[in-house]
Amino acid sequence: MSPEKTIATLDVSSLAYDERVTAAIVQGLLNRSGPMVFLDYGFYDDPMARRTNEVFMDDDFWYGKYRAMLGNQDQNNLDYYRREHGFNAQPTKNLDELVRQNLLAFKGYVVWDDTQPDSINAAVMLAGLEELIAVSPAREAWVKQFNLPKVHDLRGRWQNRVELYTWAFENLFPRCKKGMLACLEPGWERPEFLDYAVQNSIFIYSLSSTFKGFGATTLLLLAFGPPWLREQLFALRLDGFLKRLALSWMGRKSAEVRFSNRIQSAVEAQPYPTLFGWHTKRDDELTFMLQLSSNGLRLVPSHLAGNFSFHSRVKPLGEFKTDPLPEVKLDPQGIYVTFTLSDGDQLMMMNTAELGNWNSPARGSIPFNWETQPLLAELAPALLERFARTKTANDCLVAGPSGAGYVVPPLAAQFSEYMQATAQTCQKAGINVVTTYVADPPRRVMRQLVKHKGNLLGFLSGYAIVTRAPQELVQGTPVFANEIPQAAHIWDTAEQLLSRLEGLILTANDRPRFIGVHLFAYRTSLDDVAAFFQKHNSEHMHFVRADEFLLLAQQHLKNSSM
Repeated sequence: MSPEKTIATLDVSSLAYDERVTAAIVQGLLNRSGPMVFLDYGFYDDPMARRTNEVFMDDDFWYGKYRAMLGNQDQNNLDYYRREHGFNAQPTKNLDELVRQNLLAFKGYVVWDDTQPDSINAAVMLAGLEELIAVSPAREAWVKQFNLPKVHDLRGRWQNRVELYTWAFENLFPRCKKGMLACLEPGWERPEFLDYAVQNSIFIYSLSSTFKGFGATTLLLLAFGPPWLREQLFALRLDGFLKRLALSWMGRKSAEVRFSNRIQSAVEAQPYPTLFGWHTKRDDELTFMLQLSSNGLRLVPSHLAGNFSFHSRVKPLGEFKTDPLPEVKLDPQGIYVTFTLSDGDQLMMMNTAELGNWNSPARGSIPFNWETQPLLAELAPALLERFARTKTANDCLVAGPSGAGYVVPPLAAQFSEYMQATAQTCQKAGINVVTTYVADPPRRVMRQLVKHKGNLLGFLSGYAIVTRAPQELVQGTPVFANEIPQAAHIWDTAEQLLSRLEGLILTANDRPRFIGVHLFAYRTSLDDVAAFFQKHNSEHMHFVRADEFLLLAQQHLKNSSM
């Protein structure tokens, strides 16, 4: 093995939280010069590892369904890098050894304040900007063995998080990488993405995204309210005014929201402002998305996403090519069903081979759509390569909601620019189908969606159905809403979801019939769908990939309009 192919691996699965924070920071600094350090976070058996403000995978699902399927995602990725890229992995005994072997890479250390957990984010930023090791007060004695100078001591510096992030915004934001931002909640105690934040000197904050009341209700109305009202507001172009009013109103009620609005609005478009991370413990996913979309950012969900400082530095083995368009022939009596696995926009899903579904022996036996984060083509091309190189003819990679980064389309500021960036990134990633978050956006948003689609074939819309599920051609482009699930049934078990699908199939009197199914990844797996497929493989029953589905739907709608 050539020297540049030898990497250090370190098992951090049994380390305390503060030690894992330090390990991730060390990893991020060392991986600036190339893929040098790979951490093993082990299995997510601790229930806190599977929790944000709700349990998205409880112990029954974890141990009963997902743990064996997912396996040790870090070891699985490392095996791929060994096999395909020729890396020689050398286990490191402990963090002490890793630091000592690379002591010249560090210029000192910074101590955070345990009584102010958000000071961890300040310490992480300082570590990235000044090449420092960040430690908790309890670990200061440990770091002193390396005879590094203490550059910053953050204990007792700030009274609250707004004061802390005000200082950070004024002093660190101008020095951090342009075009990027990260919202990382120390309270989750999940340090996995810190290595990438350090490696790229990304500005980090953790402030609330909403204040319940008029402002939040207004944003919800614009995204999911009564269709007739949304159409009127968007036709009259009142949506921009209402978004600004809502954000201002929430800021008046909450100092955290006011300052998070200010931070988000300060991120430059390169080409579209990008936010990494996840929401705080004080918020939820939807309110977080309403705010950041309205402020003109896209989200790259990064909770539990480890080793991205490593993934980002591995050069891909080739370019990504879009699959050739399939030849299709419409069955006038056919029932067409396409299945899409949700949440592929999350870096964790990419890092875990789609929660292990990609490793299933059933993969390739049925047509299946895999939501994918197309920004991997820029952020971690060798990780995207693993999917591109091992997919079968039945595997269709589609962009997760709502393209290159997660947004709520009706609220997205500069949505045309977002779609232009999406089209360019998807072409780079070899993807030609996009899933969009809102099933029935206003007509003006639909026109923007297709106007800037570039080489995209069409859109499957709706994480879940709230009101309408339109299936139509918009300026010749198929925009088809998934019919399953309804919003109230996102958390259905696989059995419940597939039973609802069976009901639609049995009552499909008008033919041809097109049914899009958006599978909630934390409840329904590829294996569940494969079992359903075996029971319903009949003459006029067609299970198809997303590209086939959209081409056939396009053909049908054109025929119907003649």
